[in-house]
Amino acid sequence: MYAIGYTVVVLIETLSVREAREQLPSVLERFRNGDRTPVGVGSRRKTEAVMVPVEVFEELTAERARSLAQAAASVRAEGLLPGAEVEAIAERWARGEISTSQMRDLVRRLYGVP
Repeated sequence: MYAIGYTVVVLIETLSVREAREQLPSVLERFRNGDRTPVGVGSRRKTEAVMVPVEVFEELTAERARSLAQAAASVRAEGLLPGAEVEAIAERWARGEISTSQMRDLVRRLYGVP
């Protein structure tokens, strides 16, 4: 079996909080006109948040939900059932409420794994 890994680096425009406040109407207009380019916001040009059109956010959360469904199907194919606590944690991840590393930490803690 071969595994191919890659990292995609996306450079995005990052606005200061002041610039984001000033440019928000024009950013929203770009999104309304179909521009899907993410726009970062942060202090000292360090991206702390990203604005994307709602369609992009919905696609991202839908992809997480698909990944979650595939993982659950794989677990069931092995004759196992994920616990309710694990499912609740995974659902939070699928909705984007927690990061992948937070999800892993929560599941590991649940099973007492360091």
